[in-house]
Amino acid sequence: QVVFLAESCNEPAYKKLVQGLCVEKNVPLVDVPDNKSLGEWAGLCKIDKDGLPRKVVGASCVCVTDFGEEGQAYEYLMNYLSSK
Repeated sequence: QVVFLAESCNEPAYKKLVQGLCVEKNVPLVDVPDNKSLGEWAGLCKIDKDGLPRKVVGASCVCVTDFGEEGQAYEYLMNYLSSK
């Protein structure tokens, strides 16, 4: 499991709650600078015919509980988390 939290979230109580839950449950927390980027990574957008994201919806927090198939991206993330 891993949690991504947007730094651009403008609700300090929400950020504090998510950070506290991550500490309590021992879940890694990754800060993401922009909520639009986080929304795009989570698939909260439409992809146009050229493969570009359109109508991106911002996300303050994204939790990943199932990584699916392990590959290069999974290994990169695990290396990043272990170096923190």
